[in-house]
Amino acid sequence: MKVFLLLLSVAALSCGQGPPAEPPAGQRCSGRNYEGRRCCTPEQPCGFGEGDCDGPLDGGVNDGHAGCKGDLVCGSNNCNKFGLYFHEKDDCCDQPSSIPAVRPPPVIVPGAPLEPPAGQRCRGRNFDGRRCCTPEQPCGEGEGDCDGTGDGGLNDGDRGCRGALVCGSNNCAQFGAYYHEKDDCCEKPATVSAANPSNIQGSDWGPWSKWSDCSNVGIKTRTQKCNVKECTLNNGRVGSVNTQERYCFRKK
Repeated sequence: MKVFLLLLSVAALSCGQGPPAEPPAGQRCSGRNYEGRRCCTPEQPCGFGEGDCDGPLDGGVNDGHAGCKGDLVCGSNNCNKFGLYFHEKDDCCDQPSSIPAVRPPPVIVPGAPLEPPAGQRCRGRNFDGRRCCTPEQPCGEGEGDCDGTGDGGLNDGDRGCRGALVCGSNNCAQFGAYYHEKDDCCEKPATVSAANPSNIQGSDWGPWSKWSDCSNVGIKTRTQKCNVKECTLNNGRVGSVNTQERYCFRKK
């Protein structure tokens, strides 16, 4: 039965039909909106189109591709192509060709430090793992990783951040180039983040451009230009162009 569902899913995708709005009957791992994160594990690996898996593109300590059956690999934010019921941050088991062989260098935000400042407790999954910021030990501005509403499923909301700070979404790169691209940092409510693409009211930053087409290496970008000679934000960022990246998948 599971083999039939897999073949039916592949056929539907190849014939151009849109992804389903509800999980198919018998699917064990349907993402964090249903079973939580990391439903796919080395002990109970997932089949094609199931998630959430914890792969190498998540950074930090992870399962690699061991959470997927056979030669399948754990993708990155790729589950929505398998089903609209998945969260946008869910990672699903996919064919090896879905992961680009070559990744472009990371975009470094102008003014962002390359190394963590001395004494910083939470420096992201590359140093301290995920969810370093918790309600019991909340973080200050520019610290992460926090577990906010943008992560979906069960989360801490903004309680992992001190005072009136909020937990952003994939926003840590503006605070430091040492963060992983998926780290979420505590920030002031007015700060532009990846989860809120709208412009700051009264800011010198212009609106975001449209997302570019998906590149050969599976990346799309968009830019935001400064309307004056140089722009700054509350986090100390200085520059004339702000660039964001996202993974994407080219139709074959």
